[in-house]
Amino acid sequence: MRFSSFNIKAKRYILLHTIYAVLIISWVFFPVYLHELGLTLVEVGALFTLAGLAEVVLTYGAGKTLDKISCNYGLAFIDFFESVACLIFGLAQNYTHILIGRFIEKAGQIFTPSYAVYENEAYKEDYETLYQYHLMIPEVVQLVVFPIFGFVLTYVFLSLTAYRSFYIIVGACNFLVIFYILKILPEVTPGVSLKKKLSISIPRRLYVIAAAEILLQFGDAVGSQFVLAYYILDNLGGTFFSISMVEAVVSCSIIVTIILSLKRNPEMIKAAQYGIFLMMIYGLLMSWAPTMWIIFIAYFILNIGHSLWFPRHRTLIMKLIPEEKRGEILGSITSLKKLISVVGPLFAGLIASKIYILAPFVVQLITFIIIYFIYWWAGKGSTIDIQKEQA
Repeated sequence: MRFSSFNIKAKRYILLHTIYAVLIISWVFFPVYLHELGLTLVEVGALFTLAGLAEVVLTYGAGKTLDKISCNYGLAFIDFFESVACLIFGLAQNYTHILIGRFIEKAGQIFTPSYAVYENEAYKEDYETLYQYHLMIPEVVQLVVFPIFGFVLTYVFLSLTAYRSFYIIVGACNFLVIFYILKILPEVTPGVSLKKKLSISIPRRLYVIAAAEILLQFGDAVGSQFVLAYYILDNLGGTFFSISMVEAVVSCSIIVTIILSLKRNPEMIKAAQYGIFLMMIYGLLMSWAPTMWIIFIAYFILNIGHSLWFPRHRTLIMKLIPEEKRGEILGSITSLKKLISVVGPLFAGLIASKIYILAPFVVQLITFIIIYFIYWWAGKGSTIDIQKEQA
């Protein structure tokens, strides 16, 4: 299946994520910016946790708004709040300003299920293949763009004023993306509820796969990128260019893995399990990581694992959820992921500063081990038998 054969919704949605691939450099740079502002690991962890808590509160306060709007408006709201947040980051003078910016950014994240529901509509002709392209194409752009940004913000424009200007420019660009979402991206109106609430009953056959995804989210929250950034800056004497090169390694690993696996059709549970096993190797390496080269190797392995895991895991989720409950259940899983990962950044900041700088990656390794056995158990039984579900 070639990109030219994709339906128009899939093509333009993947293009949207390719645009995002450039703008999310602001996410990678954010811990470096906080470091330059003088924030400690614990303060950064608290910042991320408070913002996550605000997102959970806002999610449950959103009411029926999420039930009625089209996915396009949900995506536009995310970009609108992201734009405002970036402008605030660019003008911020203290911790409170940064916190306000994060709160506003998280206000947009209550519409996150719009992504999954749009993907359900756009990718339904071949979930697994389209999710692989969904991962790969934006990474091709990042492989080129991130090192350039890293070099410029490390060796050319390296003043705090330049950093502030960078966030203001990114905020302005996010406003332009809203036009693309509302005028160019084909509209998708959810046929089912997008409202996110924990009381929705997830079908029993989904418990195992959903639990793996939720636990992985917690592991990612503990192994937060701000810990890696502070470790590189403070312990290894690195720069933002060093961090951007880690992202380039990530892009390279994803591209290579997906190119090699596009024409293959591995059994989904086993492929997901192999992916988690590689993530375990990453966790083991990052628990030690004495040099940048070990970090490069670790992140290369991590994202080979993620590239194997994500398309198969998401395909399993889409195939197992009944069509009429898809938006509802995806919203519930999203809420649970956010709720369980709220304390992750603060926990990471505390153990990194009080115990061992790489302790968060030890915790992340433990979550990978648990997830590996979840998939092992799932693969043994008939709990997740896709063919049986479709029969």
